[in-house]
Amino acid sequence: MTSRLVVGLLLTIVFWVIPIQAQEKSTYQAELDELNQLLEQHPSVIPSVLHSVKEFLHQQEERRALVAKHEGWLYNNDKDHPWYGAENGSLPVVVFTDYDCPYCKRLEPNLQRLVSEFPQVKVINVMVPLRQKNVDGGLMNPANYALNVWHNQPKQFAEVHQLLYERNGLHTKHSLEQIARKTGTRSQLNSSNATDVIITQNYRVFSDFQLRGTPAIFLGPMIIPGYVDYDDLKAAVL
Repeated sequence: MTSRLVVGLLLTIVFWVIPIQAQEKSTYQAELDELNQLLEQHPSVIPSVLHSVKEFLHQQEERRALVAKHEGWLYNNDKDHPWYGAENGSLPVVVFTDYDCPYCKRLEPNLQRLVSEFPQVKVINVMVPLRQKNVDGGLMNPANYALNVWHNQPKQFAEVHQLLYERNGLHTKHSLEQIARKTGTRSQLNSSNATDVIITQNYRVFSDFQLRGTPAIFLGPMIIPGYVDYDDLKAAVL
């Protein structure tokens, strides 16, 4: 296998697998030219480079198939997934999140800021309560409660959503009751079969993508695992 064939595969990644702006292609081409020279000088590394390229392409193909399989559930499902920002935004940001997750709590202000600065962004929250199935002393978790509010008292959802993220540590029956009293949503503190079905499907999708924790962000062609600073989040949008 010659180095030029390897570079050809790399060009496939740059110009087909990874969507990039036209003005960036010259930069990638320069880097590929440099890589070509290195491969010519060190032909022994070609098999390992080729293997890595093939593995990357295979992973990208699997990811595209999964996105196509779950696109309707993730991106066109405002009834089941709480969202904020532009209702018909051209840049949806899907976030697998957990109100008990400390990194999700840190990420939320960054997402709110992103929406305020970029009117084309729509943040879609996919609830996956990984930290605890039922709160201490209660029969449900914050995700069930939030989804109940989203379905039945949507005008109160934004405040409930904010307060759920603001609590430090894991939620308890007492913390949920405090939020419910403050927001007038105590009637939503009952387990709902409908929300259980939604969360179960969210878990299935989470598992299909082999995600390992929250938060996990789907932004355009990228999947970003874990917390990300605002500057990096903004750079991914630009």
